[in-house]
Amino acid sequence: MNRRKLYWVLLVPSVLIYIVTLILLPESKKNYSVFLILLFWIVYYGVIKINDLKNKRRKL
Repeated sequence: MNRRKLYWVLLVPSVLIYIVTLILLPESKKNYSVFLILLFWIVYYGVIKINDLKNKRRKL
């Protein structure tokens, strides 16, 4: 899977979950929904790193 496709596959559910948490969380806890953005980038770069390691092993 190329990086652009991976980005969009992860982004769409992340945005939907972000919007739902903004709606459902009480007013005092809405700040926690920002951590979902950070979680998206951690997962995105983690999957890229794992894919790069797999590709290097295949080439050896």
